[in-house]
Amino acid sequence: MPLVLAVEDPSVAGARGGDALAWADLYERFQPVLLRYLEVVAPDELNDMDAVWRRAGRALAGQPEGVDPLVWLLRVARDGRVLCPSPEDTDDPTIKRIRSLRPLDMDVIALRVIAGLSDEDVAVVTGRPIERIRMAGHRGVAKLVDEGAA
Repeated sequence: MPLVLAVEDPSVAGARGGDALAWADLYERFQPVLLRYLEVVAPDELNDMDAVWRRAGRALAGQPEGVDPLVWLLRVARDGRVLCPSPEDTDDPTIKRIRSLRPLDMDVIALRVIAGLSDEDVAVVTGRPIERIRMAGHRGVAKLVDEGAA
């Protein structure tokens, strides 16, 4: 079930109407989180952030009422991913460990830790049932803990 907000985000409403200041606000608020998330789960997307934001602009028109804009933009960014990245494609040991997880486990861990999302919001981003999100989170954390102890 999507996260329901009490009030629609005014920047989302403005961006839908083409307001450049509203887009600037969304960019300033969400770009750091999108960059960190994509660095872990879809580094190839970082080569064309303009394309990510173009997709975001098209997707905002279809954003379900009451869904947090960050959750929706993360879903758009995730849906643009073509391949899961290889752990060997980074020198960062933390990212390497996260990328070694199953794709859904990797997404759940990245969305929880990097974006600070709840399991319910992760379910919206991934389009998976909440039970699968919880299982993937437990499995991912267990594997990371096991690897850390090794």
